[in-house]
Amino acid sequence: MEVRRATFEQVQKSQEELIFSEDGLDKLIELEETINPKSRSEFFRRLAFSLLGKGLDYPVILYFDGNKYNLGSVSEFARKIAYFTDTENKKQMIKLKGEYREIPIKELWTALRESLYKPMDEALTLALKSSAEIYRSRGGSAEFNPEIQL
Repeated sequence: MEVRRATFEQVQKSQEELIFSEDGLDKLIELEETINPKSRSEFFRRLAFSLLGKGLDYPVILYFDGNKYNLGSVSEFARKIAYFTDTENKKQMIKLKGEYREIPIKELWTALRESLYKPMDEALTLALKSSAEIYRSRGGSAEFNPEIQL
């Protein structure tokens, strides 16, 4: 049986694509757009490789109108925002502290991007550790490379 794990390079590349690609978060912020429905599966793939499950451990924090709002975990909010649809005024109706408010999509994407840094760093650390392992399919045993320092 072959054991497959995301390598450091794969995680790093996914993180780069998630933020900086032509359809990445920086571009969505700049254009004040939502994700094209045809791109959702690619967004989810990038998110999964970028976070390696660490997105549940961190909240998305929105600073808006002088207030601080917790929008839920990075993983949960990223998947919710992927299903928002474009509006003429570039705002989304979301519930904040029990009250529905219109928030510019740009602010929501920015809050997500800013909340990604810690879980992305943890994912890179995890990927670095798993990249240091050498797996052999024979016998199902794992061998660790002592040459790699973490």
